[in-house]
Amino acid sequence: MRFGFAINEEKDPNFAFSSYAIDVIKKKGGSVVLSNIYAGTTLKDIPDIEFGTYEGCDILFSLGGDGTFLRAAQNNLKYGVPVIGVNLGSIGFLTEIHKDDFEDAVDRLLAKQFTLEKRTQLDVTLLSKDGVVKEKGVCLNDAVVARGANLHVVSLDLLIDHDHVERLSGDGVILSTATGSTAYCLAAGGPIVKPELDIFMVTPICPHTLHNRSYIVSGDSTIEIIIERFSEPPILSLDGRPNIELAYHDRILIRKSEQDVIVAKLGYKNFYQTVRQKIRARGSFYEDGEK
Repeated sequence: MRFGFAINEEKDPNFAFSSYAIDVIKKKGGSVVLSNIYAGTTLKDIPDIEFGTYEGCDILFSLGGDGTFLRAAQNNLKYGVPVIGVNLGSIGFLTEIHKDDFEDAVDRLLAKQFTLEKRTQLDVTLLSKDGVVKEKGVCLNDAVVARGANLHVVSLDLLIDHDHVERLSGDGVILSTATGSTAYCLAAGGPIVKPELDIFMVTPICPHTLHNRSYIVSGDSTIEIIIERFSEPPILSLDGRPNIELAYHDRILIRKSEQDVIVAKLGYKNFYQTVRQKIRARGSFYEDGEK
């Protein structure tokens, strides 16, 4: 099998874990492909490594945290390679493999003891008030509309399937997939949803109201956000990527993307075990070894 590596260099100083992982794969008869961005690093000195794109790889390893996983999925979406994450970060909802289990994980992958899951993405289009397309993008976790640099509220109109639902006044709104339910949506009080479900969530951020509830929307729906009032230009961010500044009466259209992210699963833990072990009261993390 051919394995690609997408590496977070901050979480893997001097490529220590990457070098170990490459050695494990080579000893077990697999081959390793690295992006050309690593050709100028110390990894170039490891023999029998192919540098190029990840097209044709069987598995793409994401080495880092959830952010690394999201970037690896988006940057290589066109290749359709299944992604699996090795957690070198902290929370790691998207990264199934603990670094101490890497050798066992490679054995399972080589033995074809894994399944593939399709994860729904959001297709996001930003339009000016005149209907001109300003930006387009996709995201696996969420699209976030947030207030600007000051502490004043932003007012947004929410439409679902072209019906006006309400005007949201507060810090903004999170539009998330089921995969993204355990990300910013969870921190904002949204529901926990199994990632394979075909639904979206609309979760206000600190709304200026006496209630705060998420809207659960079917996967074939269209969500529309219209920017109404603000004192500082609000921003749009897709999966935490660089912010896009918004203007009055900009319209954001959110639909299900035609292209899913394919995730390889080894079955070390199910979804609810992961939730229980990663988060407890007030967001504390379980220490290593705790049940």
